[in-house]
Amino acid sequence: MAEEAVHLRSVLLGFCALASSACSDDGDASPAPGPSDNCPVVVTDAECDKSLRPFVFVHGTFGSATEVSNIAHLMGSNGYCQERFVAVEYNSLGGAPDAQLAALIDQVLADTGFDQVDLAGHSQGTGHACNYLSDAARRAKVAHYVNFSGACAGQGVPTLSVSSEGDGVGQLPRGPIHPGADNVTPVTLENEDHVAVAGSKDAFIAVYEYLFDKEPQYTTIQCGQNPVILDGKVVTFGDNEPRAGATIDFFELEKLAAPWERGTPHKTITADSTGHFRIELSRNVLYEVKVTGSDGELLGYGYPGPFVRSNYLTRFLTPSLNPLIADSSTNRVVRSANHVGLVARYVAGALRKDWGNSLKIDGQEVLTAENAPRREQPGESSVIGSFMYDANENGQSDLGAVFGPASFLVGTDVFLDAKTPRWMRIEWTNEENRSIVMKVPNWPSERNLASLNLPYP
Repeated sequence: MAEEAVHLRSVLLGFCALASSACSDDGDASPAPGPSDNCPVVVTDAECDKSLRPFVFVHGTFGSATEVSNIAHLMGSNGYCQERFVAVEYNSLGGAPDAQLAALIDQVLADTGFDQVDLAGHSQGTGHACNYLSDAARRAKVAHYVNFSGACAGQGVPTLSVSSEGDGVGQLPRGPIHPGADNVTPVTLENEDHVAVAGSKDAFIAVYEYLFDKEPQYTTIQCGQNPVILDGKVVTFGDNEPRAGATIDFFELEKLAAPWERGTPHKTITADSTGHFRIELSRNVLYEVKVTGSDGELLGYGYPGPFVRSNYLTRFLTPSLNPLIADSSTNRVVRSANHVGLVARYVAGALRKDWGNSLKIDGQEVLTAENAPRREQPGESSVIGSFMYDANENGQSDLGAVFGPASFLVGTDVFLDAKTPRWMRIEWTNEENRSIVMKVPNWPSERNLASLNLPYP
């Protein structure tokens, strides 16, 4: 949406793994071993139902495939072939994916032998999907359309329109969208924010029941095969430019001798000229992910938790090369050798204190009604990226919102000591009171803004 393009200016290294982790109560100890590889249910890639149509997704402003990755994992847990869940990515700061979308759908149909796909768009992406559907020949290639918080009524294609009482971005009202259109089935979720409309468990259930006319067997993410496959891209945030030749190092956290010391990575992969990579990793192992540019520049460390199942929508999001974006996001962070800088995001929605979200770092709650609010009025927005650092350099956490949250991201004053190496304890609880605990190093902010991708446990 145009409003999003004006507001959101976030640059962060995001990882779209979905998992859980465990560690001891000692905040200064080395990380405890990851969870045992105990999987009561295993749904492998090979067991997927190849009779189900491919699913094509178009993201919104400042988005990527990560917007829908939680739903993709839930679909895969119910037997959907995850390599058939694909996304087109584009410069959401003014570009258009029209040619890319047409080419992707044609390629997917050619590769799978199907005559039609199921198409979905979120926010700005609904406009691009609607443009594709406006052509009769292209429209014939789409069996169903899923409208995630957008204005497109599907151009006559059978449509599921998912909205929420908790979301009213731009000119879109809270509540049902297109309730009177004959081809549209409206579903109104109660509490979802603008991002969770395309990422929450309830959004997944709505999509699954609409497409397959039955309830899903599982509404939490189930284990996949071992090893898992990560297939994805390294791109810049917002404009989705590929980071050609980027190096991705994977370290097993429980094998690290000290918070800041690194030896040989467990595995390393180099992205190709399009930013694409593919790698196999152990299931249910805690990894630290380090991304380095082709010029040797450190682009960031990420902490996604253990990989539970294969992910064909993996996106390692790196800082945009557009200075306007950096000047309104990462460049606003006060850097120091004395304090940590963290960027947090939630894979299934925005960070919202009113929804029951809780993020404790070393025992301190950092989410408040001010820095993790529910969107209430036009011009306000839910927080999809939280920048945490010692904004006034006073050596204490004053919280609040030092910038935002009218722009889909917020800066909040959180002091995390970085003068000596140690492990920080991260406790995340989502809106369903499902929790994970993990540890990450206290990297000084002058060297790195570490990224937390908070999972749907």
